[in-house]
Amino acid sequence: MRSPISNGSRTTSLPASTRKGKKRATIRPVCLGSLLVVMYIVFLSLILSLFDEEDHAEPLLDPKPSSADSLSHEDEGKGEKRQQSVDGRSSSRSGADDNVIRSFCGKCIWKDSPYSCDTRVKWEMENRGVSELTAKRNNLSHCLQPHEAHVADFCGDCAWKGNMPFTCDERVQWEIAHRNSIELDAKKRNLKYCKKPPYILSNLCGGCAKSKELNMTSKKYREGTPCWEIMTRRMNKGAVATTEDAGRLVANEFPACKLCHPDNCWREYFDEAQLSDRINEGDARDNLGYHTKYWRFDQSAPEFRNPTTLVLPSIPDELRLPTHRVKDIEAYLTEIYHDFESRNDTDHVPMLIEYNPGLAQIPPQMKAKLPSNAAYLVALRVTPANNCFRRDQMQSLDQKVWDHTMMSATNLLGLALLDEKYEILPGYDIIVDIASQLELQRDGYGTTYFGEPTFMDYRLFTLNGEVYLHANADITVVTKLDIMSKEHFDKKTANNGKYCKKENGTWWRGDKNGDESPCTIDVVHGEDNLVVRMKHNFNAIWSGGDRGKNFALFSVPNATHPDELESTYAEVDINPIHRVQQLNLDAIDKLPRYIVKKRIRRNYAVDVIMMRQALAYGNVTDSDEAPPRSFYTIDEHWFPETGAFREAGHGGACCVSFTKEEVLAQGEHIYLTPEIWGEENDYLLMGVAHTSVTWKHWYSDPSREAEKAMLPHTHYISFFYAFEPRPPFNIRARSGYFCLGFAAEDGSEKGPFNQHSTLTFNRKLSQHNETFSCPQIHFVSSFVEKVGDPSTTVIGYGINDCTPRIIEVTKKEVARMIFSDPWEMKIESGHRAKD
Repeated sequence: MRSPISNGSRTTSLPASTRKGKKRATIRPVCLGSLLVVMYIVFLSLILSLFDEEDHAEPLLDPKPSSADSLSHEDEGKGEKRQQSVDGRSSSRSGADDNVIRSFCGKCIWKDSPYSCDTRVKWEMENRGVSELTAKRNNLSHCLQPHEAHVADFCGDCAWKGNMPFTCDERVQWEIAHRNSIELDAKKRNLKYCKKPPYILSNLCGGCAKSKELNMTSKKYREGTPCWEIMTRRMNKGAVATTEDAGRLVANEFPACKLCHPDNCWREYFDEAQLSDRINEGDARDNLGYHTKYWRFDQSAPEFRNPTTLVLPSIPDELRLPTHRVKDIEAYLTEIYHDFESRNDTDHVPMLIEYNPGLAQIPPQMKAKLPSNAAYLVALRVTPANNCFRRDQMQSLDQKVWDHTMMSATNLLGLALLDEKYEILPGYDIIVDIASQLELQRDGYGTTYFGEPTFMDYRLFTLNGEVYLHANADITVVTKLDIMSKEHFDKKTANNGKYCKKENGTWWRGDKNGDESPCTIDVVHGEDNLVVRMKHNFNAIWSGGDRGKNFALFSVPNATHPDELESTYAEVDINPIHRVQQLNLDAIDKLPRYIVKKRIRRNYAVDVIMMRQALAYGNVTDSDEAPPRSFYTIDEHWFPETGAFREAGHGGACCVSFTKEEVLAQGEHIYLTPEIWGEENDYLLMGVAHTSVTWKHWYSDPSREAEKAMLPHTHYISFFYAFEPRPPFNIRARSGYFCLGFAAEDGSEKGPFNQHSTLTFNRKLSQHNETFSCPQIHFVSSFVEKVGDPSTTVIGYGINDCTPRIIEVTKKEVARMIFSDPWEMKIESGHRAKD
């Protein structure tokens, strides 16, 4: 009788010869599947280990370290003694040491080895005879405490190293399990293999959503209906099913919506001549179709060099945020607030933070009265108010303490001389309190120093060989400065106008000229090497109305009298209509008090300034509407209906001149036609503007947190723009949006370490549940030509109202962004992307 073996629904019998011999081994399908899974896991582990070993190009515990890696034991010991000597004399080094200790990640993996950073430090201490601090400092770039900003563009779904049969998330989990790594460190170490693409591709044509059919108006759309709105209506009515088909339908129906056609919108990015030059290339690509590139803000930013962080030495150590109190910031802010509240002998809580650097080249006649190596004058906002911390980091903080942290009435002005490397000249930095000295401090809630500040966001402009100080009060105010070393200042003969009030505690009666006379500004903090004098009282720029602020100032040659001083202008609005006002910043047209009373934010103390209207010539000029952006960013893809940011840009900073030759030096990476440049223009002026997320009425509604997370408010981006140097100052081109980054933590940042830099990572730019590798707020406060190098620009900006930073960007790079080649920045050929 045969022994049956079940095989699914069939029953078979073994032949007699098989039964008589040795039993045959059988494997059930379930067992076979389990075995294959185990074999795959083993294979995966071997592959990971193989690539892990492949990355370990440098041994960790080499008993004979190379000279490139370190000093000899003896030399390092001497170097350490010298360093200890320097440490004893330098408070900035002490702050840097605190940062090393706080930022060092002992549990992180050293470089790409199987050892921890703590193991590396211990080895250096034992084998090189260095201190723990020195060892940590030597290895900080490989052992930096990771945080979310470091891995904002980590792509977990991407294949590891681009072609491996497992994802980046799987690699991270493997390192956590097999190398005792922490998740953030594993992500940071693998970021070079796991970066998100710099842009996404979409069938939605760039610029489509912003196009309008002007002949279709309504109560909601008085200036024309957006093409995206028309597309949405067609889809809602069932005329088409997809965005792509809706784009075709609307583009064929309304000529103004031709940018919405997914098959040929790319042709609108070129003029006829350029199109004919590329038609063969276009025909070759047509078979594959086209995508529009929507760039990430942190990937569209300009390339830069020589990043430098500033630290204002004149801020006393006792007024700086102690590094050891960062972890209990709630308790610290509460302590200093209650101490301030209970005292009458202090003007502000004992904490000052500097940010928003405004640079200006020092004019030749002023250099004669300053140290020979002085190249720039920089202005900084110095205040307890900051955005170094998020609100959710201080859940237990009283609202009044939080309000005072976010909006302190004390906004001092820091001034310093910089050399060509952006280093502060020793002894030539001061902090002044103009609002208090001129008795212009805004009245607050109960006491003088509770409420909003009088002056904010200081900027400097060099115009006609003079330096002008610009600030936001109720509106924009401006004065002219005289800066000199103390040896060039004769205090006995120096005259002061009656508005100056006092100098060094002595009250001045003033002279007969009053507001048009100079005023020597008292130094609140810092040495007395630098003397600053206002040449006249502040004048107000009323061209933008009672809330106009952030006006950039610029000058161009006098059109009718070329030998005279250049004509001076203020940018009232940047886009979509460039609105500009010609001014005499040193002359006034006195306004009656009843006019200045109409301001929305009234500060009675500054009425005397508001009445001093800077003399305006003619009316504000209105340009043609600004052209489309040179590339598109991811916000337009995510929020095509409403948009994420306000369309109108604010200054920003201006202006740097660019000749056509300087732009063409970029070569193949630009797209420039006579129509874009303008045939009459020998040069264009370029600036940097910012805009922010449009405020929604529901931001104050706690029940709509999910929507606020998708589109959080008070998030900033910037863009470059170029305009003609003559009225009506038409904008010829503008870049897409970008954000500027955090200060580097790995030692590559120039200048002294600013202890607030690490705090800026608390606030990151985010949108649509995506986080970017840049701050929530980057505020560009200066854009000037580099001293001694006309091919390079210098940008100064504040990071999250917490730290000042300076970077250099070549004119070629700015030109690449403003006049970018559409094939590089706007469109890409290939198989069609899905909606």
